[in-house]
Amino acid sequence: WNAQGMVDKGGRHRQGRDAGGGGRSQPASVTAVKKEIRGLQRLLSKPDLAPKVKASKEILLTDLEKKLRAAKRGRLERHRSTKYHKVKFFERRKCERRIAQVKRSLVAAAGNEAETAALSAELEARRADLRYIRYYPPEQKYISLYPKEGADNAYIIKRRQKMRDIVARRIEQGHGRTDGSDDEGDDDARVGQGESDAALDGDDFFVAG
Repeated sequence: WNAQGMVDKGGRHRQGRDAGGGGRSQPASVTAVKKEIRGLQRLLSKPDLAPKVKASKEILLTDLEKKLRAAKRGRLERHRSTKYHKVKFFERRKCERRIAQVKRSLVAAAGNEAETAALSAELEARRADLRYIRYYPPEQKYISLYPKEGADNAYIIKRRQKMRDIVARRIEQGHGRTDGSDDEGDDDARVGQGESDAALDGDDFFVAG
């Protein structure tokens, strides 16, 4: 069986080049892992396979099945990362601008306790929106914060709240950002100095889901 993670004539499993040392670890290919599984299944179907060998290969098969699930998940994450990259980029910019606007309003409202309290609550809400974009689970279909259509759809609203809860748990568990941004700041707007929310609202990428 001549593939990565090969089984030789004696029933011994030999690791492919990406399984051991010798350089960078590459994401497992779904096709390659499926090929390994088929090879092991053929080996395990042999009636004269020694019991000890069979037991060890069954353990290996279980590990490969886990590896296959991880590979499928990784493939899905890469697909959705590419698919939603642009909408998340535009939504992040829009959110950062809104945060900057609220901060300016807070400075202007200094001394007015009621207005300051309302603006502080709005600032935290906008920061929660930014965390939603930055830490959104990469394997999930992206539910837009600023949809052009379906903004009042009860299912979309419920689904978005569920994703907010998932994002909060991901942050608590120490998961990293998933928006592909390199900036290190918390929430300041860094792009589109001359762009308004109206200009960003005109982008066709703001759709629900």
